[in-house]
Amino acid sequence: MNPVRWYGDALALVTVRRPNAAPSPASLPAATARPVRVVHVDTGGAPPVPGATTLRLPEDIGRPAAINRAVAALDVGVGWVALADPQVVWGAGALDELLAAAARHPRAALLGPAVGEGPVEWISTACVLLRRVAWDSVDGFDARHLDRGTDPEPADLDLCHRLGRAGWLCVGVPTAGVAVIATPATGMLEPHDRGLRRHVMPTRRD
Repeated sequence: MNPVRWYGDALALVTVRRPNAAPSPASLPAATARPVRVVHVDTGGAPPVPGATTLRLPEDIGRPAAINRAVAALDVGVGWVALADPQVVWGAGALDELLAAAARHPRAALLGPAVGEGPVEWISTACVLLRRVAWDSVDGFDARHLDRGTDPEPADLDLCHRLGRAGWLCVGVPTAGVAVIATPATGMLEPHDRGLRRHVMPTRRD
């Protein structure tokens, strides 16, 4: 792969939707003052969501490979990509906090919620902001990894390790508030549903 070495400053959100699941809560507008291009990756025939672009895959190829395809399909104007599982509820200003932290840490490739701010060995991609030029420098996820039902996921550990070897950082941002709806997941997202609850505050769906 010959990655593009320059991207614009636009922001996109990529979500891999589980089959027969309701759309994620409408918390995104409160998370950032910036316009966001929303991309839903779907393998189960879920109905389209107004305002989102749907990337339909004919089969479940695994979450890492699905995200790789979605990010690769974005135009070069998009330099920042948020990855969020469907059950993530963004707190007010959460994405703006991640973007501000990225400006403070120019070598940060992945930024996500954490207890304290600064470099960490790994970060969960269930809710994370990625710097696209860094992502491309390591060709994104290794698509050979499938979700194992462990925390951390091997795909996340491998990605963070390769980014570190390439000179990039994973950075925790405590001011980025997110929560997670405590509903069961299925298919490619089940391990991330369990792992995400260990990193953010659960909330109930009434």
